[in-house]
Amino acid sequence: MTKIKIGIIGYGSWVKDAYLPALQNDGRAEIVGISARSESTLESIRKDFGNSISIYQGYEDLLASPHIEAVMIAVPDPVHAEAITAALASGKAVFYEPPIAHTRALVPTIIKSLLAAPQITHADLELALIPAVTKAAHLIKKQAIGDVKTVAIRLQSGWGPDPGQDINNIGRLSVWYTHVLNVLLDATPKRVLIMDGYGTEGRRQSQSTGFYDYDGIWGELKVNIDSPEELTIDVEVVGNNGNIEIDLLTGELKTRTKARPEWEVESWPAIQPYADWPGMHESVTSFLDAVESGIPGFANAEVVANLHLTGLASEESKETGTWAEVKSIDQF
Repeated sequence: MTKIKIGIIGYGSWVKDAYLPALQNDGRAEIVGISARSESTLESIRKDFGNSISIYQGYEDLLASPHIEAVMIAVPDPVHAEAITAALASGKAVFYEPPIAHTRALVPTIIKSLLAAPQITHADLELALIPAVTKAAHLIKKQAIGDVKTVAIRLQSGWGPDPGQDINNIGRLSVWYTHVLNVLLDATPKRVLIMDGYGTEGRRQSQSTGFYDYDGIWGELKVNIDSPEELTIDVEVVGNNGNIEIDLLTGELKTRTKARPEWEVESWPAIQPYADWPGMHESVTSFLDAVESGIPGFANAEVVANLHLTGLASEESKETGTWAEVKSIDQF
C-alpha cells in the first residue's frame, strides 16, 4: 500500500511529542518534508531526519511541493490564520490546531475559507475521541441516567496567565471543550453566557466560566489556568435518575443511578501511551481515514465553524454581560 505523503509545518515540542508518535503508531503515512523558520529549528530537523526528508525554510515552499499530499500544522496561535489560509490555497488535505485565528476580527474570514475549501480539513479536536466520552454519550442517549439536566466540565491547570490576548479564555478553549459537551448531548448550544473578570491585561482571564443553553439542558465550562492544583479535566453529567463522571486524562468513567447508588467504575482510556495528550492517536488516525476515503471526518469544516461561532458568541457575551445567541452557519 502506498503511504500518504505528509508535510509538517513547524517543528516544536508538540510535533515531536504528539504528531510524530501518532503518525508512527498509525503507520499509514510517511513524513516527506518539514518546514521551519529559525536556523536552530532547521538544524534540529537535520539532526533528527538527516537526508531522509526535504527540509524547507518556510512553509510556502513546502506547500508548493507536488510530492506532498497532506499537511499538518503546528505553529503558534498568532500564525494559525496565516498558515491555515496558505494550506487551504494549496489544495492539500489539512490537519491543523484550533483556534483558527488569534483575533476576533480574523475568525469570520477563516471560517469562510474553511467552509469554501474543497479538500479534506481536520481540526485537532482530540478530546471528543477519548473512548470514555464516546461511551458516556452512548449511555446518555439510551437514558441510562434518565433525562440529562446539566453537563459540566472543570479544567484546572498551572499553565499560567496569558495576558494581552484578543480572544477570551472560554472563547479559545470552547473549540475543544464545547465540542465535548456537544458530543455528549448530541446537540449544539443556542446561547452562551460568560462569567469573566478583568484581573489580567487583555481579554483572556485565568479564571472564567461559560454557561451554554442546550434548549433547557445546561452546559458549563469552568476554567482556572493559573491553579496550584495538578492538571485535571473532569466532566460531570447529572440526570434526573443518576450521574456520570469522566476523568478525561485517565479515561475513568463512573456511573450511578437511584436504583444503584454505588459508583460503577470503568476504564475507557485513549490509546496509550498517549502521544503527549489523550486522544492524539485517535485524532491523527481520523485525519488519515478522511484523507484515504476522501470523506470529511468528525472534525470537518462545518463542525469547526459552528464551534468558532460559539466562541464568537462568548465574546459578545463578554461585551454585553448577558446571554448571547450562537449564530448558525446560515446566519453567518
